[in-house]
Amino acid sequence: MSASIAIKKSRLPLWLLWFATTLLSCNKQPIGPTGPDPIIPSPASELMKIADFRALYPGTGTVLVPTGTKKIRGMVISNSANEATGNFRLQDENGGGIYLYTVVGSPVYPIGSVLEIDAAGVGQLLLYNGDLELKSVPMDKIVIVPLTLSIIPRLATCAEIIANRNAWASTLVKINNLTNITQSSTNSAGTTYTLTDATGSLTLFVRTAAAITINTAGRSITGYVSIYKTTTQDATQIGIRSAADIQ
Repeated sequence: MSASIAIKKSRLPLWLLWFATTLLSCNKQPIGPTGPDPIIPSPASELMKIADFRALYPGTGTVLVPTGTKKIRGMVISNSANEATGNFRLQDENGGGIYLYTVVGSPVYPIGSVLEIDAAGVGQLLLYNGDLELKSVPMDKIVIVPLTLSIIPRLATCAEIIANRNAWASTLVKINNLTNITQSSTNSAGTTYTLTDATGSLTLFVRTAAAITINTAGRSITGYVSIYKTTTQDATQIGIRSAADIQ
């Protein structure tokens, strides 16, 4: 007598079995990297040179950056401790620079950071004490990108820097063959020095907060050009990042 095996059939409808199987198979964590998406630098087609961006300013007043203006990208070349709060100097690899004044609550961008700025329709350009400044750009329109830019200081004399200060503002220069570095005045904010070579003189202002000791015996200096123009004073200045900028 042959044995028979009874097969017990599922009482669940087929559609319910399919739904349960699909749900369980999808209830898994995704495989791959976690955290925010990586920041990708913008292509060249979406960027403009800082020198061309500066040219948008007509020379007077406060001007809104036009809608549709391309982004700019530059490296922070200033030490935040030697600038007023929220102020940064940016230079691109094409030799143009801009003075950036960030909105309240913005991060402190370290020297060497490369920033992409989308100022279209929101940023404002104006002269602040004679220096072209970009301000009012929202924090989410300024992004640190994972790049390194090659910024080489211009070799120049004091006279050449004075003659080109509007074009060279917020860019790095190097002066060799200084004849003197002398302290000229001091106040609660910092100390002013006079830099002299065979062609003329410039001003060096060092903020107390930067805690930079100036080597007055040095005969070369590397720093960025700035302008300080008021109703009573008109100075072309050099800003330094550290004591190593004077040799």
